[in-house]
Amino acid sequence: MRSLFGLLLTAIVVLFGGIYAWNQMRRVPLVAPAQPQVAENPIYAEAQEAQKAVAFSGPLADYMSRQKGSPEGKEAKPVETLQVVPFRPSESDHVGGSVVGTSMPVLQTTFRVRGAVQVPFEVPPHAATPRLLGSYQSFLKAAGAQNADTAAEIGFLVLNDQQFSDFLKGRSGEAAFSADDARQQEVNAGLPPTMNQAQEYHLVFLNNSKDKEKKFVQADFRIEF
Repeated sequence: MRSLFGLLLTAIVVLFGGIYAWNQMRRVPLVAPAQPQVAENPIYAEAQEAQKAVAFSGPLADYMSRQKGSPEGKEAKPVETLQVVPFRPSESDHVGGSVVGTSMPVLQTTFRVRGAVQVPFEVPPHAATPRLLGSYQSFLKAAGAQNADTAAEIGFLVLNDQQFSDFLKGRSGEAAFSADDARQQEVNAGLPPTMNQAQEYHLVFLNNSKDKEKKFVQADFRIEF
């Protein structure tokens, strides 16, 4: 009797032990979960494309590309500086606030352009709302005989000191103002205000003809505040 009772008790313990073990096995997965896959590196060609520098477009970039692509690239003519009588601000221009209605001449003459010609000018201190105003016309003859075709067209840029330095080093980039090649152009460009120091700028006239035929420009520019 006692042996039968012992067998029954052993069976009950084994049964409950099996049920408990089965429940534990259901809670813990026998196979480890799959590890998430790490995204592969982007294709090398795409990475190279993403790292390329931004290409600028416009008169400045076009002029630079022509210079680099021309057979005589290394012999390209340097930028000429047009000698004009600079305007010298009076002492009153260096103190106080900007006077509304003030005008300062920058350029009023006729000159030739073989490659590039630059005219430096200065915006005096305390100029709150300086604007560059003016116009130019271009010709193939100094006498001023206008041409019906596009042979006499001239490109135009306004560059600050840093932009002009990049221009001289053959780097294309942004400009304070730019105008595509044209035989005549009206310019009305706002410039950043100056604080206690003057800011120098450069008018740049570009002859983008492949043969660099000599052209003449009649220009009239001024700054208003």
